[in-house]
Amino acid sequence: MKKMKRFASNGHVSILNLELNFTLKQPLEPNHSLQAFQGQASSTFLDNHNRSNGFPMSQYKTRGKLEKREADMTIHLQSGSSVKSRCGSEERREKGARITSSSLKRHVREKKSITPPTPPTSTFSQPTFRKPPIEPLLDSELRPFVLSTHCDALFTSLRGLKEEGLLLDCSLKFLDDSHKAHRLVLAAVSQKAEAWLLSEEAGPMEVELDGGRMTLAGLKAVLDFSYSGEVDRGEADEVLEACKELEAQRLEQLCAGDVPLSGSRERERSLQVIRTLWERNVGCDVIIQTDSGDCFPAHRVILAAGADYFRALFCGGLRESGEDVVLMRSVMSWVLHHLLDFIYSGQLKLSCRNVWDLTEACSQFQMQGALSLCLNFLQDNMDETSCLDVLALAEAFSLVDLGKRAEDYCLTHFQRVAEGEKFRDLTCDHLMRLLERDKLNAESELDVFRAVVSWIEEDNEQRLSHLSRLMQSVRFPLMRPEELQEVQNCKLLVRSSGGKTALRIVNNLLHGDRRTSDCKPRTPNQVLVLVGGDCVNENFERREPNLCLWFARRFMRGEGLIRTIEWRPLASLHEPPRFRHCVCVLNNTLYILGGRKYYGALDILKTALRFDPVQGRWERLPDMSSPRDYFAAVCHRGKVFVLGGNCDDMNCLDSVECYSPDDNTWRLSHPLDVPLCGHAVAVLNGEMFVSGGCDSRLRCYPCLWVYDPVHGCSKRLPMTAGEGRAGHVMLVMGHRLVVAGGLKPVCAGFGDQLQCESYDPVHDSWASFPPLPQPHLSPAAATLDGHLYVLGGSSADSARDTAWVHHYDPQAKCWDKLGAMPRPYADLAACALQLPASLKS
Repeated sequence: MKKMKRFASNGHVSILNLELNFTLKQPLEPNHSLQAFQGQASSTFLDNHNRSNGFPMSQYKTRGKLEKREADMTIHLQSGSSVKSRCGSEERREKGARITSSSLKRHVREKKSITPPTPPTSTFSQPTFRKPPIEPLLDSELRPFVLSTHCDALFTSLRGLKEEGLLLDCSLKFLDDSHKAHRLVLAAVSQKAEAWLLSEEAGPMEVELDGGRMTLAGLKAVLDFSYSGEVDRGEADEVLEACKELEAQRLEQLCAGDVPLSGSRERERSLQVIRTLWERNVGCDVIIQTDSGDCFPAHRVILAAGADYFRALFCGGLRESGEDVVLMRSVMSWVLHHLLDFIYSGQLKLSCRNVWDLTEACSQFQMQGALSLCLNFLQDNMDETSCLDVLALAEAFSLVDLGKRAEDYCLTHFQRVAEGEKFRDLTCDHLMRLLERDKLNAESELDVFRAVVSWIEEDNEQRLSHLSRLMQSVRFPLMRPEELQEVQNCKLLVRSSGGKTALRIVNNLLHGDRRTSDCKPRTPNQVLVLVGGDCVNENFERREPNLCLWFARRFMRGEGLIRTIEWRPLASLHEPPRFRHCVCVLNNTLYILGGRKYYGALDILKTALRFDPVQGRWERLPDMSSPRDYFAAVCHRGKVFVLGGNCDDMNCLDSVECYSPDDNTWRLSHPLDVPLCGHAVAVLNGEMFVSGGCDSRLRCYPCLWVYDPVHGCSKRLPMTAGEGRAGHVMLVMGHRLVVAGGLKPVCAGFGDQLQCESYDPVHDSWASFPPLPQPHLSPAAATLDGHLYVLGGSSADSARDTAWVHHYDPQAKCWDKLGAMPRPYADLAACALQLPASLKS
């Protein structure tokens, strides 16, 4: 429950983070009870009906001390905001927007500066009692959406109110015991309780029950059934006597018959009865009035059970909890009508026009069930014309999940969103946030640049000062030469210092031999790519290296728990084939380094290749100074580093080599502290971390080092799982390193290491991590869209290869099996590459 603050001096109550301020019309004369008000309202109905020129609505019944009357009502939308909403909806509809919000931009601008409305004067004017309008427009697109859990949640809340002793208005005295309840809830199952409502007795009432043959157990069973819809048929005789006394015919029929009892179905039937009583205005004990004068009779107990806002209002000990008429400010009548209709039915009518105002109101009234229907509707009907409005709405009301969905939609359909008019209304901060996302989907980085230029040109005078910030988020190294030339010819860039800086970067890229800036590619077009490895051939005769580069086109879920991966060939690996090699990606270019071409001591490779997935072009690079397998490689600061490894099946290396694309040359860097093979390396926060591995004497290390190309290694806190680890992988997840797979020393050799752990470099500490479900020794691994993937490898215990791909979802916090690789490859490598859309189609 959100904290409430009462302003006694100005006569209204404001709930934190809500813009709904309700004020009671004061003062009420002593005889201005709800019943007297209803009686006067009946005559007002007829007067309004005789004077009306509008279209008639359904009959609305009021009851008071006078006789009952029926009258047709005329709808008048007097609220200025309603008229604006109507006009705004028509204008947006002409523009072709599927989902729009007339008040969204105004609301987002004013949300943090809204002041409480001026309290009313002390003169109380009797409100005109009119049928609330159903809709600001006759919306043919309205569709009903039902929350299946609403009824159960409502009765759970009603039971909670009863147990806490809140809003109880009925005391049943029987055998010197008093049993308190809500008359309305009892009336849903008891005709006698409905008669108590019709008696119009205000305030709590006491009822003496002359039970005859009724027992206390039978009475309690009827009361429990009223709130739960369930009854114990083992006490059928006692229950039947109580049903006869209270005239609970429905329960009596259930106890007398053999029909299976369903608590959920009975609660739904009770809610239908309560809704009927509401429509007949039976037992309504409060009137909610809007600014436009429309009045809504309702039951306090149902409102309190259906919305946390009303529970705080009626049960929080405030002055308003005892008043008959409550004025709700800043709420349109049709919106309040929809919300009340939902509370009494669990059904909400939504369309692309009304969902905006209803979403705001549900958030303000803290009606989570209705809000979930609105959010699902917005998500299901989101398109390029509405996603930015949805994003603004989500941020205004702290709807985190909706905001993430809207942002993901904007990023996925960035090019179409950037072509719309609403894109030009984005703030600079919003645009920056989109441009900085790796998930931004564009055919070319040139499209991102064009979007920035169009946004600035919308208002040159005001937005040119933002050019420097925005250009820092454009990833120029991802552009092709002809695209860079278009950027170079853009006249807008010469008008600010930030644009001139961007021009210098472009000129360097155009005239340099290699792109030296370490630029991360956009990830929406990235796919998981397998490189090399070996496996047993189809005849189980021998092991054969793999010459194919595979990429995962899509991950599919079949029936039940069955999941598969659709793999497609990307390219053929240039001879020789290789396994126990390493790969890394620099500016979306794949580097394939070292490894083995076969199984002899002289088959270890020192060759290096480079593959451009966009052009489909291979390039042979200079050889490394030493042949290596079971080594580690990583891209760091625009260069490629290879660390350690095995050189001849007898000796491990401590040497480190660095390849610079600028001059196409390998150079030696500072060596490692110890010769290693089977270790892992990763870059986090600009630092290279090296973990585990074993030496030439097959001793496994639990160590973790930070490696600097100039100064060498510095030790950090060692790993905690086991006495050492080798043949594993190390991946970056957020601001932590995750170590997974590999082997560990055991009493008689080595065994599979299923335990994983994560490292926090800020606090130099290790933490437990969910274990792998299956062994992965010398597997491939990659990070894609923030998720971890571990592929293939083998088992130290069984000496069998595995084809499975395991995936770690940071939100679910567990590993799951996505499917199998094309073959059970071991000693392979994997990476994430950005491919042209044509290759993935």
